[in-house]
Amino acid sequence: MKYKIISFDMQETLTDSSFSDEFWMETLPYLYSKSKSISLDESKAILKEKFSKYGKYDYRYYSVKYWIEELDLKMDFSDIVKMIKNKPLFYKDVKELLKSLKDKVKLIIISTTTYEFIDCELGEHKQYFDKIYSSLDDFDIAGKTKEVYEKVAKENNVLPSEILHIGDSKEMDVENADKAGCDVFFFNNSRSRDENIKELKKLIKNSI
Repeated sequence: MKYKIISFDMQETLTDSSFSDEFWMETLPYLYSKSKSISLDESKAILKEKFSKYGKYDYRYYSVKYWIEELDLKMDFSDIVKMIKNKPLFYKDVKELLKSLKDKVKLIIISTTTYEFIDCELGEHKQYFDKIYSSLDDFDIAGKTKEVYEKVAKENNVLPSEILHIGDSKEMDVENADKAGCDVFFFNNSRSRDENIKELKKLIKNSI
């Protein structure tokens, strides 16, 4: 057995990103515009600048708690979720793959997303995973750095080379995981999900 662990990114690999995108790009700016009595366009521009300034390796990029306090929204995450039209969607194709792997290899998730989103987006599908990691909540690291993959390997008493990580970010899921010594599969969303799943199955077939 080459791989002892198969690790998945969450958004755009396991789940559709529409729910998260609406939270960050539509709902949060809307609430901020109401809070500050400014136009929605102005609110979006302000928040976009803030996110660009912080970048994807800054905890503020992912922290719901930070933004609720920073924007003085007087709401909690569950209240905001009720406003979102796009509901969490777990892809059926990967669900079938997980079912076929469940009793053969340890399945985990490594996500930059915080547990508020993870719990909301996975719902009952958490049952397919032996362990779920949020880089920010579990390791106090914003973004999936080389160190995150090393910590996951150490915690699970495996070599990084015994982990296959699957995700759609060339930087965080492919380059950083590779630097840690993990095997990687680029879930390339510029091609069809059918193509990705077919290639992934082929890779896994003789490796577990």
